[in-house]
Amino acid sequence: MSAQTVYSGPGKVRSTIATNPYNFHAEGENGKVDLKILEKRDQRSTGTFGYIRSTLADQMAELTLTPFDSWALLPALFPTYLGVTTGSNTGALVIGTRPHDYAAGSVSGKAVTTVWTPDGRLYTLARSAIVQHPGMKLGVGQPLFDAMKIAGLWDAADAPGGTAANFLTNTESGSSDPDTVGFTPDFVNGHWTGAWAALTGFTAMEVEDFWQLQVQAKYSTLTIQKLSRHLKLDSVEFMIKGRLAGPTHTQILAKILAHTLGGALGEGTAADLILTGPGSKTVTLKDCEIFLDNSGFEFGGTKLGTGEVAFVSRIDFSGSPDAPQPALIFSA
Repeated sequence: MSAQTVYSGPGKVRSTIATNPYNFHAEGENGKVDLKILEKRDQRSTGTFGYIRSTLADQMAELTLTPFDSWALLPALFPTYLGVTTGSNTGALVIGTRPHDYAAGSVSGKAVTTVWTPDGRLYTLARSAIVQHPGMKLGVGQPLFDAMKIAGLWDAADAPGGTAANFLTNTESGSSDPDTVGFTPDFVNGHWTGAWAALTGFTAMEVEDFWQLQVQAKYSTLTIQKLSRHLKLDSVEFMIKGRLAGPTHTQILAKILAHTLGGALGEGTAADLILTGPGSKTVTLKDCEIFLDNSGFEFGGTKLGTGEVAFVSRIDFSGSPDAPQPALIFSA
């Protein structure tokens, strides 16, 4: 009996975003990179015999991983069209953006993502883009990022059954690492504090475990003859949560009980939440208000007595005509 082919070992992801290459290493020992092929089928049937056969309705790929801490990845993970500023890259929200076009730098272009393994294998997605932007954990000893997702689509001028190089190819051995730079982490991990504008009680905040940035970016799929051809941005919202230490329960309640039914949540255009961490890094959530979502105050147990408090952002507009201002800002 001949030896079986056994696959194992890590994979390193390299993806092109707006013509710039970025390397993603999976978080943790035995960190996982998961590349899936997603196929949809239509079941064809007759009244005489019932189910007869299946036909292919759609084919795409999904690559997921939790990237290792690197502040330098922020421009890739949070592109400007989300209304996010990363360093000198000024955010400008553009609903309807097609991420695969943005990644490629041209309409219906192709931005390549590869997975390379130390034993010389190489998997190549011909047309890819990040479509799940990770949340973040800002705190001591916490992995910086949550999971991200890259979607692979067929070349806009090809379809299943066409040229494999226009979708997904693999090489079993002998491939060189596409990365010519090597491991260059911009490691950020440590103690973070928060200040919410100059509001009494909220200017020197800490959290019990970590500040949690939540990202809700919604994309819808555009299909032609059932095949997924594009994704487009529909909406995006940012929220930061934590079990606060600093403000009193009286101060928290004063803000919560000032909310009016049907009224917009917000303290005013200067009510920014600014988190400051190692190396003077900052994360700013613009014009936000606190909100309790199934949370409040706790008694007994082993946790701090203040439950999780959420800071909810809103979009501000300025200019002529009015343009949405960045809702989330990362320092360089």
